[in-house]
Amino acid sequence: MKVRPHSRRERSIPHWCLAVLSASIGSMAFAQQTQIIPSVSLTETITDNVSLKRSSEAESEMITQVIPNIVATTKGGRVEGSMQAALSSAFYANDGGRNRNYLTLNGMAKVEAWEKRGFIDLSATVSREALSALGPKSGDTVTGTANQGEVRNVVISPYLTGRFGATGKANLRYTHSETDSSSSTLQKMQRDAISINLADPRAFGASGWTLAFTDSLDQTANRRDLKTQNARLTGLLQVDPQLVLRLVVGSESNNYRSDDVTRSTIMGVGADLSVSPLTKFSGLWEDRFFGPGYSFTAEHRRGFLLFTGSYSKDVSTTSQSLTGTTFFNTYDFLMAALQGQYPNETERAIQVRTYMADRQLPERFGASQAVLSNGMFLDRRIRFGVSLTGDRNSLLFSGFRSQRNNLTDQSFTLGGDFQQADRVNETGGSVTLSHRLTPLTSANVGLTLTRSHRDSTSAAASQANRSRIFTAALITRFTPKTSGTLNFRNNRGEGLTAYTENALIGSLSIRF
Repeated sequence: MKVRPHSRRERSIPHWCLAVLSASIGSMAFAQQTQIIPSVSLTETITDNVSLKRSSEAESEMITQVIPNIVATTKGGRVEGSMQAALSSAFYANDGGRNRNYLTLNGMAKVEAWEKRGFIDLSATVSREALSALGPKSGDTVTGTANQGEVRNVVISPYLTGRFGATGKANLRYTHSETDSSSSTLQKMQRDAISINLADPRAFGASGWTLAFTDSLDQTANRRDLKTQNARLTGLLQVDPQLVLRLVVGSESNNYRSDDVTRSTIMGVGADLSVSPLTKFSGLWEDRFFGPGYSFTAEHRRGFLLFTGSYSKDVSTTSQSLTGTTFFNTYDFLMAALQGQYPNETERAIQVRTYMADRQLPERFGASQAVLSNGMFLDRRIRFGVSLTGDRNSLLFSGFRSQRNNLTDQSFTLGGDFQQADRVNETGGSVTLSHRLTPLTSANVGLTLTRSHRDSTSAAASQANRSRIFTAALITRFTPKTSGTLNFRNNRGEGLTAYTENALIGSLSIRF
């Protein structure tokens, strides 16, 4: 097995995060439409099982958190994007050795570097992720920390765009991404990819074509490089204004299983159907090197209702999981749901943030955790999300089922679930119901159920786990910028990790 040493000077992911964050904030100061909302929260958690262990080993704890937070959005200038960053300091009353500070960050920006021709896409995330699907499922970031690690992901993608002919478009893009974690379960990964996209959907009137080529290289220290290359030529036929048919032919190659690169053909068909501006369907089926690959999506929006669903099977990585393919971002979901009520994007962003804060809605829901692996895996996934938003009541509901199969040899997994298993299955769902009791006070209840299963050729490594988290909260505003929350949580795990936790959480938040 060939291992190529990496001679480039190492740069830590936090430095990349700070650079992206600083660039975004600096540019926002000059944007035409900018909103910056700083806040600080003081949270006290009283739990009867801080480590989420079995009853005989349960330990009670009181945890104090101080969390300064900043939310920023910008639109209308050369920089457009949004960012949310928080620095949490957690202090444990009975065990000071657990005290820690950690950053959470979710930011995206688009920079216009060359007027209408050159752009740079930036994104950065820092999050707390479960190290194993079979470990305890925590309801926060301060309990069950033995199964949590900080995962950092940064993507920088400059690209050039232009036109040819009457309706043709061209795009040349370079993408650099880095993923790192605080745990040995996931070693630092780097991906560099070049892609070329040419498209002329109206080249022959009602028919046209697209050509897409991608060449990528994935590097992990002291492991052989993974090389991927694919090319697709797609023919398009506009049957009517609502229906477009697609025919795909192409080729792909990779060295996932061994040093040798293997090449195979791609054949596929697809269709895009817009029943109305509010109801859309899209589907693609392909014959790939791993067998059938597909992607089906549906979206329907009507009044206060938004439904979205997808069913897919494709190659994925930890980095892709961290960019949102495994969960619904509540902010983005509500931005789509409230588009009809607030057509202006800036006004809608303000309304959504206020809506979430007043009801203490989770930042994301229906989350299927990212399986931490340095290799590639095949992800077969079905998921759906539903939101009902009203003046007094709101409902967020989601469900998912995921089957992830390891595609690379065991040397890439290093730890975690794929170290002992060939396949990791997850099934789950969540529901959050919020009700406004008075103009200043709201209540919500939430329930999250998950079942995780790890399959292996070794019977001893085939294990399962179930989790149920129930929450009930009361939220009130003391002043227009000050709110308080009292939350009860019951967390139960069964199977490989059996535990029961009850927690009472009080929080005071001040916006500036």
